[in-house]
Amino acid sequence: MKNSKNNFVIWAVVILILAAVGYFIFNYFSKLASIPEIGEAYPKEGTAHVADGTKVEYRTNPPSSGAHYQSPERWGVYDKAITDETIVHNLEHGGVWISYKSSIPAASKEKLVSFAKSYRSKVILSPRDANDKDIAVASWGRVYKFNLNPDGGFDESAVRDYITKYKNTGPEIVPD
Repeated sequence: MKNSKNNFVIWAVVILILAAVGYFIFNYFSKLASIPEIGEAYPKEGTAHVADGTKVEYRTNPPSSGAHYQSPERWGVYDKAITDETIVHNLEHGGVWISYKSSIPAASKEKLVSFAKSYRSKVILSPRDANDKDIAVASWGRVYKFNLNPDGGFDESAVRDYITKYKNTGPEIVPD
């Protein structure tokens, strides 16, 4: 009798755990599905590694896929430009790159820095003067570009939604 009672308790706990996991997975994917597509999708340009110092021509500005250097950059905030060929490796690992023209106002940079620091990994912020808009947010095969509002602000919720939807979408998923 005691053995059947123990089996019942074990099965009840297993079922509760599975139900909880299913609930959280369902909510996570429902949230992702509720976020509209953001930015523009581009054909993937491959994943080849090239020797450091090799210049790669990309079809998107900023690049969103393609050949890249052997080593990715560390996640975080940078006040100097990082080579496109390095950052593309981070995108391959499922990262999101927020780049901005260095000419944007200091208050806008501070807001971007604060925003980017709210992520412990999988996000890089760096200046990039080759952007054709004030700010570009890139992930593997997708880019979202926009200019600052007249007051120097930007839609943080749109950028947060972009990161939520497209983080970890690269061909190589590296744990956070």
